[in-house]
Amino acid sequence: MDWKTPPDFKTVIETEQKMLGKFLTPVAIFLILLGFLGIVSPLFLSALTDGLIAAVLILGGAAWLAHSFELRSQNLGDWLRPLLLLATGAIMVALPHAGIASIGLLFILYFLIDAYRNFNRPRSLDGLGRGWFYFSGVVDIAIAFLFIVTWPQGSLILVGIFVGVNLIFDGIVLLMLRRALPPSKPL
Repeated sequence: MDWKTPPDFKTVIETEQKMLGKFLTPVAIFLILLGFLGIVSPLFLSALTDGLIAAVLILGGAAWLAHSFELRSQNLGDWLRPLLLLATGAIMVALPHAGIASIGLLFILYFLIDAYRNFNRPRSLDGLGRGWFYFSGVVDIAIAFLFIVTWPQGSLILVGIFVGVNLIFDGIVLLMLRRALPPSKPL
């Protein structure tokens, strides 16, 4: 399969089956409910997102620090990286508003890069789906602009809403994949 060809639907379904197995439906429902909670209470989901990212940074920093201790590393970089991860995670916990605002900046960067990709992607695909790519690029720019003009306070609400909407769509996709499974292989 070349890089221009997306995986076939059967391969996607089989991969999801292997990853989630019998938990596909409960996970899908949980994601949808969490997404709706994020839309109803975006500040809660923004704070939860900040906390989860902070936890990943802190755990990663602690693991890297333990690894550096174990190796008795003499390289300054082996000590600075885990300390930076730990400090960043700690700041996100101590100042959640700043952490959420930082996530808002990451969303701005993501949507601008995605818009760039969407505007340039049709060239590599010989114009296939050009209109949809351009439409997606315009939507990406609009979302990035929304984050820019409301930053930093707007991030408190927008991060929760966008994460919530994403969770809802992820849950719906999982439910759709569940319905697409062949009857001979129930989960």
